[in-house]
Amino acid sequence: MENPSAKSSSCRARSSTSWSERGSRAAQWLALAFLLLAAPMIASCGFTPLYAERGSASVTADLAGLDVRAPDTKLGRELKYNLLDLLSSSGNPPSNPAYVVELAPTVYDEDLAIERDADVTRKNLVMVVPFRLVDTATDAVIMRSTARSRSSYNRVDSEFANIVAAKDAESRIARAIADDIRLQLSIHFDRQARAGG
Repeated sequence: MENPSAKSSSCRARSSTSWSERGSRAAQWLALAFLLLAAPMIASCGFTPLYAERGSASVTADLAGLDVRAPDTKLGRELKYNLLDLLSSSGNPPSNPAYVVELAPTVYDEDLAIERDADVTRKNLVMVVPFRLVDTATDAVIMRSTARSRSSYNRVDSEFANIVAAKDAESRIARAIADDIRLQLSIHFDRQARAGG
């Protein structure tokens, strides 16, 4: 004779699987319905990609037409070349730039974790870069702004490890600053294109 409890447990298992499949299908249909209803609302709000082509004006083309000036220091060169890499696909400045981005970086560090014996075990490296966009034809300042970034690193007993950690933190914030400057310039050129000039 068949064990009735085994039969009922298999029925329960099939039943619960069936309900989970139904719930999954219902969730998929609900998500699809939401997307179909939300698509017209998103399209009507005026959303457009930042780097989209707008007739003859393109944010990407504007960015590729920029040159960068920075102090002739290790940090200045790192910022300059990080930014040039982000502005154009070649990473090189144009031969006849329409605008120049002038950078004035400053860096300082902050002690974060100080032990009772006055040993610092964690530091913050902070970079502040005021920059301006200058029209090369008229020398007029078109835009002024500031980019900021910070990065933390641990300090240990090895001075070599501390120097390497500080240089790594400096490289990280230089990349973050370059990203921020590129974003701010992109927004500026996008707004300029939307305004028609």
